[in-house]
Amino acid sequence: MEKGIKTFFLENLNIFLLLSILGLFFINPFLQDITGRAYSRTILFTIIFLSSAVAVRVKRLFTIALLLSAYVWLELLFFDTADKYDLSFFIIIIYFIFILIRLIIQIIKTKYINAETIMESINIYLLIGTVGAIVLNLVNHFIPGSISAIPPSTTNFHEYLYFSFVSLTTLGYGDISPTLPLAKSIVVVLAIIGQFYFAIIMAFLISKMFSQKQNS
Repeated sequence: MEKGIKTFFLENLNIFLLLSILGLFFINPFLQDITGRAYSRTILFTIIFLSSAVAVRVKRLFTIALLLSAYVWLELLFFDTADKYDLSFFIIIIYFIFILIRLIIQIIKTKYINAETIMESINIYLLIGTVGAIVLNLVNHFIPGSISAIPPSTTNFHEYLYFSFVSLTTLGYGDISPTLPLAKSIVVVLAIIGQFYFAIIMAFLISKMFSQKQNS
């Protein structure tokens, strides 16, 4: 049984990324009360950096993930400025976009639909929402008042995460909304991506599974 569990995790490396992103959703709200918002966010982002490097199976990327984690921690600990996290957020966006591209390529190249493929497709969706949250955070910081109900000075990243996924899923509760043009444009893009992603990924996976059954 122990060998079977070990084999499962080795064959399904995306599970580590999936669990780390879910940790950002569900552990961060509780952890931030213990460590402070900046520290809890940094801890969980560090885990996501490392697990995403493992998930895409690029050897040198793990080193980049370590360097990115080190930079974010150095910025948090030693640079006490009003613009803390601005530069790191830009770097994180670039890093996550690269991870997204790699995951999409892995799904396209896959020949058989298995648990790893399903987790890859889920991780892509969750990373899109996370990137959306970071972008909205930056927009609201540089253009204050872009988003209602979230003060530009807030360090509560969970608010942006919530708003990003509400936009991505087109739920639109109305408690938080974009007020300025750039924020509105980003929310529209998130809504379009959210709708098209499900349609495209479901069609792709179903067609793969159909051809897989025919070949077998």
